[in-house]
Amino acid sequence: MLAARRLELQWRGNDPAMITEAAARELREELSEIAAVEGCAGCECLLGVAAQALADLRRLPGDEARDAEADVGRLLAAGGQAPHGCLECDPCLPVEPYRRFRAALAAAGAGPSGGAASGAAPDDMGDARTEAAIGGCSGCACPGCG
Repeated sequence: MLAARRLELQWRGNDPAMITEAAARELREELSEIAAVEGCAGCECLLGVAAQALADLRRLPGDEARDAEADVGRLLAAGGQAPHGCLECDPCLPVEPYRRFRAALAAAGAGPSGGAASGAAPDDMGDARTEAAIGGCSGCACPGCG
């Protein structure tokens, strides 16, 4: 909740680069915290959100996006060691941080042209979960996505 409030305050500054950097930093921090929760590191929900976030981050400029890209990549690699299905947590922890990230990008006008953050066609990334992720969830059918 505190991260959401900090991000909201930064949106009001109307500096797209700052908003984008703050969004990438907040997403990175929150996904790292969620990955530390028992049962979350290999959950298909977190891995789905992280994969979509990684695709979004790769399309963004800046050092903060590169740092977030590296951290999310490590999170995916670690979670991929022992992946498991959705545990049906309520709420699904990775969904809200990703929704805030996407909202921040939209507020900054930072949705890269032709990329998922700009609302491009779901099949642009060749991922069956892309359509759901554009809406802010991983598409795993957990209560947060459903």
